[in-house]
Amino acid sequence: MTPELGVGIALCAIFVLFAALMYTGKLPAIVALPLMAAGLYLVAAVFFPNLAETYPGPRWLGVFKGFISVVIEEGMPRLWHYMIAVILGAALAEQLKTSGASKVIIRWASELGGDNPTVVSLVLTAVCAVLFTSLGGLGAVIMVAGIVLPVLLAIGVTAEVAGCIFLLGLCLGGIFNPVNWQFYITALELETSQVTTFAIPLFFLFLIVSVVFIVLNTRRAGASSFWAAAPPAEPEPQVGVAGLLTPLVPLAILLPFYGWKMLLTLGGMLHWGFAARFTMPAWDFPINAALFIGVLWGVLFMPRPAQGRIQGLIRNMFDGISATAPVAALIIGIGMIIRVVWDPAVAYYMAPLINKIIPSSPITYIVVFTVFAPLALYRGPLNVWGMGIAMAGLMMTSGKLPGVAIMAMLMSVGQIQGVSDPTNTHNVWLAGYLGVDVQVFTRKTLAYTWILALLGLCLASALFVR
Repeated sequence: MTPELGVGIALCAIFVLFAALMYTGKLPAIVALPLMAAGLYLVAAVFFPNLAETYPGPRWLGVFKGFISVVIEEGMPRLWHYMIAVILGAALAEQLKTSGASKVIIRWASELGGDNPTVVSLVLTAVCAVLFTSLGGLGAVIMVAGIVLPVLLAIGVTAEVAGCIFLLGLCLGGIFNPVNWQFYITALELETSQVTTFAIPLFFLFLIVSVVFIVLNTRRAGASSFWAAAPPAEPEPQVGVAGLLTPLVPLAILLPFYGWKMLLTLGGMLHWGFAARFTMPAWDFPINAALFIGVLWGVLFMPRPAQGRIQGLIRNMFDGISATAPVAALIIGIGMIIRVVWDPAVAYYMAPLINKIIPSSPITYIVVFTVFAPLALYRGPLNVWGMGIAMAGLMMTSGKLPGVAIMAMLMSVGQIQGVSDPTNTHNVWLAGYLGVDVQVFTRKTLAYTWILALLGLCLASALFVR
């Protein structure tokens, strides 16, 4: 065993240890994520031969400088823009709650759902899937979830299941999001037709898994939830139509921008004639700005608070910050993990390990990547938003697998990441919004997404591996 391979195995052991501690509830993620980031960086940096090029001086001093710079200085604020979206989304939610608009929306949702929460859950999953073929990012999640989740809760779906249903809809639509396709086309030098050849059947496999999950988890949904239970004698708040439209305002602003861009991107990929007549917009409407406009809309059109509109806004902002403090703390830890796994020192030692396990036959392709599929969690080696980008490059240069097979593998195991990964900012926000532990989503969905990954790998093996 080479020293590089030994360090790579040690890094995997650290990853598995902290992932297991979080999954089993032995160590909260708010503590485990920074410790995982620190452990990964320190083990890699101590042995990294090129450390002195970036941090000159004695090795111990270079390790110390690197730790301060990479893990703390660059890692902690890495996702600061997501924190702004979280705060604005929380302020918007507080406006709906304090004005009474949420009670009106929930009552309508309860009447709509009636005695069939399964059907409503399926419809809302489809709505989420359609929206997220063009939308993306935490801000979009906050906007859509702020509408969908209260409806699910109002028809008696539990908070844990409601969060899982939303995640399934989000990732189901993400399979057809052209922005995600563009990543594979650019990074792995593929044609659009190669991506669509796999994405379309994977979508239908995902749809089947999602329907099974929803049917099995909503059959016993009752007629009430912890948000829907309001005293019957309490008069319904008098909220105007404009106020009730508040949660839709950010979406109404963004959908034309993102929908048009998605259409032009898809048209360019598929060589549609009309797409060549238009220039791709060079500017996207900022999601945080759309959320802020939604907050201001609520200030203007919600019922006037007793203390005045300005004081009401200030209170909602303060309450929103207070409610999202645990989420912000988790996002800091996630930023530290992301920065560390992208560091050259970590990638240097993961490369020999990845080269050892790259399969080359159809059967080993299915077996190896199915067994290691959970490495898509916690920003692991198969997570395209973690180490996965570097690992995909290593697989390409090894020549053992064609680029299209690597794409299909990443897309298959990526569904584990998209739905079940507790280090996703959208998972963290959903857990905070619903008042549940973020690991709940992992435990409830991992079996389903792992089976989906297996089905996708079987399909990919049949199509692309010889």
